Amino acid sequence: MINMIGKNNMIYKRVKSNGIFVLLIINALSSFGQNKPMIQSGASTIYLREQANIMGHAFLKGDYQTFAKYTYPAIVSAMGGENRMATVLANSANGMKTQGMTFDNITFDSPSKIIKTGSELQCTLQQHTTIKLAKGRAVATSTLIAISKDDGKNWLFVDTSNKDAITMRKALPNLSEAIVIPPQQKTAFYSF
Repeated sequence: MINMIGKNNMIYKRVKSNGIFVLLIINALSSFGQNKPMIQSGASTIYLREQANIMGHAFLKGDYQTFAKYTYPAIVSAMGGENRMATVLANSANGMKTQGMTFDNITFDSPSKIIKTGSELQCTLQQHTTIKLAKGRAVATSTLIAISKDDGKNWLFVDTSNKDAITMRKALPNLSEAIVIPPQQKTAFYSF
């Protein structure tokens, strides 16, 4: 969530300096069998969208413990656990506030086709984060990878944070070859 801002602005530099990029350091995840496309399940998609919204609203409210519960476990572990992750995110958000920036809104597009790979369901969805700035707002779009290990009842998320598919497959060896991660979009800035 935090790593959605372009490299040429203070938000990116602030986020990078707080070590949020550690979120994407994931080492040993098991590979599973063949990738098989799955018919888009209505219930799975509903659960996915509901849980993405819960995660996004928790982030906006500063409830980083809840946010961590929707984050892929290897990322939480790489951050030192839920408590450490919550502390890092809170410190980053507080640092942004001192610079006149706050997270204002998070929305999600419809998910891509859900893919069955091994024992997981996987897909992507676009996330749009609005940040209030002193003299305007910024809207950052990023891609989340959504993963379910229980046939779509519960979903966990990984922000691709300016990473391409090759990099993400190194971090998530079980990521289906059918998952497409589009190039990072530039952050849009709007003045008041």
